Amino acid sequence: MLEIKVRSTHIDVMGHVNNAKYVEFLEWGRCDELEKLGIDIWDMVKRKFGFAVVNLNINYRKEVFVNDLLEIKTTFREIRKRKLGILDQVITKSGSNEIVCDAEVSFLIFDLEKHKSITMPEELLKVFKPTQTQT
Repeated sequence: MLEIKVRSTHIDVMGHVNNAKYVEFLEWGRCDELEKLGIDIWDMVKRKFGFAVVNLNINYRKEVFVNDLLEIKTTFREIRKRKLGILDQVITKSGSNEIVCDAEVSFLIFDLEKHKSITMPEELLKVFKPTQTQT
């Protein structure tokens, strides 16, 4: 879980967090979770593979304003055919269960030289610990 504070640069003309900022917040949450799992994204890049988001479904539930504290929770749900990863993300107001945004994110692992998706490396399958794996 990652906690962030809403800043003035996140706000749009309506006075609340701009919808595009949630995409950024969710990415911060994914990167934070990967770090906690011991996955070094830059090490992966050096080894010529990386993550690619291929689908993102977001539900905006509540407005959020400057100085609100938010918690971003990322959970790996499943891996399909050792290739497609699906995770769930929820943003809540800190200290409460009030959901302000939730999302389902699908991703692939890409060979950065061939620009093609690859089977998920064993080292990633082991650390993701999704709730289910389909072979």
